[in-house]
Amino acid sequence: MSIQPLSHAVRLALLPISTAALALGAAGSALAQDAAPKEEATNLDRIQVTGSRIKRADLETSSPVFTIDRQNIESSGAATVGEFLQRTPAIAGAATNPQVNNGGGAGAATVDLRGLGVNRSLVLVDGKRWIGTISNANGAVDVNSIPMALIERVEVLKDGASAIYGSDAIGGVVNFILRKDFEGLEASAFYGTSSRGDADTQRFDATFGLHGEKGRLMLGASYDKEDQVSAADRSYSSQPYQLYAGEKGIGGTSRILTGRYVVPRASATGVDLTDPNCGSGANVTLTRIDGRPGSSTSDFRCFNPNTDVYNFQADGNLNLTPQERTSLFMSGNYQLTDNIEGFLLGSWLRTESSFFIAPLPFDGRAAVDNVPISKDSIYNPFGVDITDARLRLRDFIPTRTTRFETETYQITAGLRGAFGDSSWSWDASYGYGRTPQTSAVRGYLYSPGLTDALGPSMIDPVSGNPICVRTPGNAATAIAGCLPVNFMGPAPDPSTAVGQAQLAALELINPTIHSSNENDLKVFNANVTGDLFQLPAGAVSLAVGVERREESASSSSDFLTIIPPGDTVCKITQEACTFGDISGKFDVNEIYAEALIPVLSDMPFAEKLNFSLGTRYSDYSNFGGTTNSKIGMEWKPFADLLVRATYADVFRAPTIGDLYSPTVPSASTYTDPCNGYTGGNPTACAGVPTDGSFRQSNNQVTSFQVANSALVPEEGDVFTYGFVYSPSWLEGFSVTADYWRVNLDKFITNLPENVLLNQCFNFGRFCDTFVRDSAGDVAQMTNITGNFGTLKTAGMDLGFRYVFPEGAWGKFSWNLDTTYLAQYDVQLLAGDPSSNVGAFPGIPESTGLAGTFVDNASSGFGNMARWRALNDLTWSRGNLSASLTTRYVHHVYEAPDVADVTEPGYVAKRRVPSFTQTDLQIGYRFEDLKNSSIQIGVRNLTDRQPPLIYSGFNASTDMRTYDAIGRFYWMRWTARF
Repeated sequence: MSIQPLSHAVRLALLPISTAALALGAAGSALAQDAAPKEEATNLDRIQVTGSRIKRADLETSSPVFTIDRQNIESSGAATVGEFLQRTPAIAGAATNPQVNNGGGAGAATVDLRGLGVNRSLVLVDGKRWIGTISNANGAVDVNSIPMALIERVEVLKDGASAIYGSDAIGGVVNFILRKDFEGLEASAFYGTSSRGDADTQRFDATFGLHGEKGRLMLGASYDKEDQVSAADRSYSSQPYQLYAGEKGIGGTSRILTGRYVVPRASATGVDLTDPNCGSGANVTLTRIDGRPGSSTSDFRCFNPNTDVYNFQADGNLNLTPQERTSLFMSGNYQLTDNIEGFLLGSWLRTESSFFIAPLPFDGRAAVDNVPISKDSIYNPFGVDITDARLRLRDFIPTRTTRFETETYQITAGLRGAFGDSSWSWDASYGYGRTPQTSAVRGYLYSPGLTDALGPSMIDPVSGNPICVRTPGNAATAIAGCLPVNFMGPAPDPSTAVGQAQLAALELINPTIHSSNENDLKVFNANVTGDLFQLPAGAVSLAVGVERREESASSSSDFLTIIPPGDTVCKITQEACTFGDISGKFDVNEIYAEALIPVLSDMPFAEKLNFSLGTRYSDYSNFGGTTNSKIGMEWKPFADLLVRATYADVFRAPTIGDLYSPTVPSASTYTDPCNGYTGGNPTACAGVPTDGSFRQSNNQVTSFQVANSALVPEEGDVFTYGFVYSPSWLEGFSVTADYWRVNLDKFITNLPENVLLNQCFNFGRFCDTFVRDSAGDVAQMTNITGNFGTLKTAGMDLGFRYVFPEGAWGKFSWNLDTTYLAQYDVQLLAGDPSSNVGAFPGIPESTGLAGTFVDNASSGFGNMARWRALNDLTWSRGNLSASLTTRYVHHVYEAPDVADVTEPGYVAKRRVPSFTQTDLQIGYRFEDLKNSSIQIGVRNLTDRQPPLIYSGFNASTDMRTYDAIGRFYWMRWTARF
């Protein structure tokens, strides 16, 4: 059991209050009746604000909350929830969205508050948990699964809230408040397109609301569709730009269209071995001369690692993945008795989405695909087995594509009511969520069939056709259904009989891979809240409750992708392999108590002084119990100023994905510490030449990501303090400022591949996590999740608001919200200063990630810009309205250079320019048509393109932060009946 120090103190403080609550429970109604007139007037204005279970009249509490109302959502021109939410300044890091192609494609959008990770930001709907919809069961919620037409406002709590809501509320809470009192019929149609004629977006919503004497009912349906944007259609993403020793160039990978083949020097007859690229080793690396058939050794030349690269960006990759959603929803309530009401919320969503990445890179090395090209293949002119052959299979097989179908079911039903005429109210509900997802994958090859097709072959003496054989030269051992495949020559020509036969043979070993995943969530909770007793400064309020939650996840992988025990490859290309399926579950029982204690009121320098206390005990089936507490202060020295502070214990329980995910391969970027190796680290650099000539041949390695069922929760604390100033001498103006700090221990993470390699090279640790091939290259790695590190981050939120006095020119309002990131420090191995994370390998003493960008594809934490801001200027006059919104992301620094840090001209640190996006919207309301309205707008008015980031994995930029589409025109028509 884990009990943090604050939790112990708060539990002692809450004990007498909770005891008093139990004692007063039976008499609650009678006590309240004595004070009924006063309570009745107060309760009319009481609401529950995100961050507390206690209903109260004050909108500003000890916890900072950022609110996005329905008007902001509609004027944003966003077609999905994730689009408008991404603009929030408190969101940083590496949350996914439909712009993420390689590593995304499921149509999902997640939330990453403070850059702490998507599973450290809790998402609620009307204060209740929503089913996680990410297929690897990491606990994150796809906010695009929440019905957009049903949202009244979004409250973003920028504070730790584990004492109130339990696990995951470390970076904060995003609470979607749904519409409650809608009546009539509302229908809207949205259409948008980019200035380049792509990214066509359609959205249709219909909402019907009915009120009766005892209840209400709201029904709705929506449909939206977004078309893809090709990376080739934007200048910033049309090439994989790279910086090498300070020189800008075009990067790519060594798996190229003309192949890369390692053969013995003695077998390379006919090759010009005087080429400096041939080196002097026993083996030589070759590529086919473009335009040659590859049937003779003279059709090949030595491979040039600087120029023989493949532009994967322009060959299938996307900047916006296609997605299509259909949803139905309902909500309602019915008054069962004078004091009891039933309520129901139901939602169904179907998402169809896909991603496309460049054609398959075949890699025959034993530690990768383990498919050699036989010396007895009729297409091998060298007469030796080629165990290191790499080839980009464009036009051999279809490009790699994954199509997802995801359904999200969520239903919550419950009862709520009041205890007589007292201030006490209660609610109890049960929620069930389920999200099945299926995927269909194309563009990979069946390894046993490919092994036969690249194995021994001959011309059938009877038919005169090429055949595969088990025994070289023996037609009697022909392999049925197999046709030899030529990976030494160009792609098959579909206009010839030979090419058609090759394509037919490849189609036989190019299966469609089917897999499925499912997450399930069951939640029961019950809450009671009300006033305990009166103090001179006001009523002491209490909320207590219980919750039981069950979470499970399972998957079913195609048998072709399963790696057999003891092997490292499956029956398909390695990057699509897995060691098995996920199957895991846990349950948790929780109890909490929260109290609001008014200490002073209507006194000099203390118009109000309140303290709030909260504690929550959580008992998990997989690791035991943990107690987390919170204390808050609200002090109003005078009417215009509120000073507030909170200190909270926080925790994150390991997710099912952390605990039970199957081992999966990842194409991870790395820099080999053995580049230029001259000896001294035999374990770390096994098989690497010691003459200083070694350079890694590829900057990506297949790394197997391994879950860990022995994980324990992350633990930490969050501290905030600040003020809200609303001067009476300037009506309509307010300013908020809040400092925040997060400390997190037992940080759950996979160590970056670079860290594992460097730890082995420098300290001899984690040397069992990788293996090298015969040439010395890192062939594969194993990366186990653990409670390895610590994280510390701090910053400040600033907000300004001014509603101008209405004049002849109409009504103006101005909002500016900003977040400043002062610190973001990660120590991957607690207590080991050498594992402090820095963004710049060429500056070893530099640590800290604030103000930097390290792509999460390189095991980084994403975009940690120091400043983010959202400026909103709105105007209305009569039926006309307009808004001008500007989003700002400060410059960041990256490590751009792919050369070795010792290379002359190496650039260790580069400034990535800031990004400013301006959106314009104009609207008109038709009073004669029951307040129907039309809105037209332009997103990214100045057509600002995302900045070039050499280290960006997708499209040489940061697709998780910046707008990738450019100028986008949109229109929405809303009719009300």
